[in-house]
Formats: sequence, structure tokens, C-alpha cells
Amino acid sequence: MKNILYLILIIAVLTSCEPPEVGYISDHIRALEDTVFVPRGVFKTSAAPAAEGSTYPLKWEVTAVTDGDGNPSNDLFDEYEILIWKKGFNSDTDTTLALAEAKLELSEQPTLLINEVSGEMAFTQASKYVSNDIYKVSVNVSNVRGDRQLDDFVVVKLQPFQPVEFPVEMRSRLQLGKQAGGWDVGYTSKISNGEDANVSNVLDGTHPYITILKTNEEPSLGIKVRMIICDSYDTPIDPSKVVYYPSGAGYLQNFHDNSTETTTDATSTTFSLPAPPFPQFGRTYSGNNTYLMYYLTTDDAFEVDVAAFETDNGPKDWSVYTDPDTGEIKCRAYIRWGIRINDSGTWELKMKIPYTKVRK
Repeated sequence: MKNILYLILIIAVLTSCEPPEVGYISDHIRALEDTVFVPRGVFKTSAAPAAEGSTYPLKWEVTAVTDGDGNPSNDLFDEYEILIWKKGFNSDTDTTLALAEAKLELSEQPTLLINEVSGEMAFTQASKYVSNDIYKVSVNVSNVRGDRQLDDFVVVKLQPFQPVEFPVEMRSRLQLGKQAGGWDVGYTSKISNGEDANVSNVLDGTHPYITILKTNEEPSLGIKVRMIICDSYDTPIDPSKVVYYPSGAGYLQNFHDNSTETTTDATSTTFSLPAPPFPQFGRTYSGNNTYLMYYLTTDDAFEVDVAAFETDNGPKDWSVYTDPDTGEIKCRAYIRWGIRINDSGTWELKMKIPYTKVRK
């Protein structure tokens, strides 16, 4: 009996000396985006996959790409020469074109890259050279515990190149200044986002208040953006009357913070960058809001076109906004741009302010 007990004890001791299993890799690792929508010619990243409790560090690699018909494809691996930023643009330090250009290089790059640590996929500007629209990407992920082959992990859908994106709402607004202090909204024309029905009018120059037009193919790699602020009759105001929007001790984001060279003439302000997209820098915001850029005008830039306003909107009591000494209505423009320009060349951004005339 003692021998049996000793044997059981020895087996238990030997068993307890076996090293424990190290690490864990889930059978349910998954993509958070089943389909990644990639606008051609624009740098785009996917969401990081869900590791579902798998032990870090993980190593990710792309193992295969097939086209929409399931045929093996090298389209996303073929390399093309594209202009890339080696470091991010910073308006505080990149104060000249030469300083910004030093952060750029022409480089042979594929469309598809993968972060080996996080599993995020990146799609470069080389995507504009890819012919097909649909691809499936298979990956392998591994750690100390083993690996998982994940076939058809994500679908990549390449979309048409968008020279101009409308990620967030922009506004052309007439503000009315109350004699008691503060400002009221007189009238606002807005473009909500890229799905707005009036986007096509903005891009073909037929929108009544906001137009965005490409006027020249040069610079072929860089970008120039000319901003013109007008009254509702298309008469430009002096750029000196377009001012930053104050916010505490500083200002809200503006195009000046996205320019290596800024010049003015009698009717416009022109901003420059050695490469799109424009704007390139967000001092205050991130995500889609990175592209919000704000300005005001001085309150001597415009006068209200009362007749046109009341023809379209009915009678209005203007007394609360009228200076009793001069009889003039206090007003200004609120200017909010919400675009990203992805193409090189020279662009004209024009905003007309509703129901205004240039003050004589």
C-alpha cells in the first residue's frame, strides 16, 4: 500500500514539474473592418484587428491577395514612384518651402503595407495606378503560442480618386452685430459633407456662395491655394479685412498655419505647400475636424443688402443691429472651410457672403 502511495506521490511531483503552457492565441482573431474603402491616390489606414485576448507581441504579415474573381494578384504589391512625407508637416518649424521639401522624397512604394506589430493596413498614393476595384487580403498572425492563417481577412474596395474631399461641414455666414453686444446669425449657406447634393455645384462653379476650382496644373507636385472672399455680387474684399477667428489667447485653425509661403494681392491670399493634401496640418483638431479652417471679416468689410435679404426672407426688424448715430447695420462674415484637396496644381477657393455688399 505504501508503495502505491509513493508511486502516486512521485507521479504528482513529476507532473507538477512540467512547465506551464506559455501564451495564448485566439481562434477568433478578426478584422474590425470587413471591407476597407480606399479612395485612390490618397493615403489611408485601416483599423487595427481585434486580437481577442491573444498574447502580445503579435507579428502580422500579408500572405496573399486575390482579385474580385479569386485569382492571385500582385496589383497591390507593384511599386510606383510617389511623393511621400518622411516626417509630418509642422507649421511652427517648416516655415519655408525648402524646410518642408526636406521632409519629402520620391520613393518606389506598393499600394499595400501592413504594420507588423499592430496589424493595421496602410494604402499609399500608389493606389491611383491600380486597375481593379475589389481585392481580398489574406494574413498570418503569430506569437509565442503559434500562428493563425486568416484567409480573405479583409475586402479592399478601391474607390475613384477624389481631388477634393468634403469631410465636415463648411459655412458661409452673414453675422449681425447687436448694439448691446454679441452676434446673431443673419443667414448661413453650408455644405454638410461629401454627400451634400450641392457638392457638384461647388466643384463646377455654379454654387451661389462657395466654389472650389482647379485653375492650373502647376505646380505639378506641389499645391497652391488661392482664397478669395467676396460680397454676394462677387466683388472681392481686401484680404487685410479677412482676420483670424479668436479663441482664448490664440486663434482657431486657419490656412495660414498650412502654408510654407503666403502671399497677398489686392483681392486674394495664396497659400503654398510642396505636396498635397491641403490642408496638411491641424493645430487644434484631429480626425475629420483637422480640415476645419476658420476666419472672420472685420465689421467694416461689408454692408447688409437689406433689399435682397427681405425679398428672399421677408421683412426683418434691423433696429437691434443698427448704429443710432450712423444708421448703419453692424455685420461681418463668419467663414468656415471644411475641405481637403488631394490633387496638385493651383486651386481657387471662393466664398461669397450672403446678402452683402462691399462697404464703400
